[in-house]
Parts: sequence; structure tokens; C-alpha cells
Amino acid sequence: MLRLPEVRLPTFGPTQILMAVAALLFALFAYSAFQTAAHTYGLRELERSLQADVIELREQRAELQGLSQYLRSDEYIEGVARAQFGLVRPGEVAVIVDAPPGPEPPVEPGERWWQTLFER
Repeated sequence: MLRLPEVRLPTFGPTQILMAVAALLFALFAYSAFQTAAHTYGLRELERSLQADVIELREQRAELQGLSQYLRSDEYIEGVARAQFGLVRPGEVAVIVDAPPGPEPPVEPGERWWQTLFER
């Protein structure tokens, strides 16, 4: 009778099981560390973006506060009274100039609507 060589199946002893568990734990810790690093990076990018937004909003607030102060000033009120209503101070003479209107200045991209009105 023909005898086949005996095939030995690999045996897993406590050392191999311990190594497999250690490798699995290492993989889980490495994945967790990678996820934490990626999340931290995303949060830092979000923080930078929000800080830039805060700076921009503070600049806009300062602009609007300056505009608000100007709109409440006597200089602005007098200018509107003269331009819109044709009012003059006592002792002044109003002169009406009848000329064809000039071309409208082009509006620059990003320019605020009130800047166009007040820079004329």
C-alpha cells in the first residue's frame, strides 16, 4: 500500500494567539490614532476659517459703525438738506445749474452700494 506523507497542520499555540491579538490591538490603536489626527486637522482648519470670518466681520462692523456715525452727523444732514430739498442757510442764495447729466461712474466689483452714493 502506498503511504502518503503525513501533512501537519499548523498548530496555534498560546504564543501565536498572543501575537495575533497584539497585532490586532496595534492595528486598532493605529487606526484610532489616524482618525484622531485627521479629526484634529479638520478642527484646526475650521478654527482658521472661523477666525478669518471673525476678522472680516469685525472689519465690516467697524465700517458700518463709521457709516452710522456719518449718517447721524450734522455734515450729512446738511448735505442731504441741500441736495435733496434745495435748502440753503440764511443769507445764502441757491443757484440751480441746468446741465445734461454726466455718465454714471462704473461700479467696481465688491464695492458697497453706499460707497457709490457718498463718493460723488
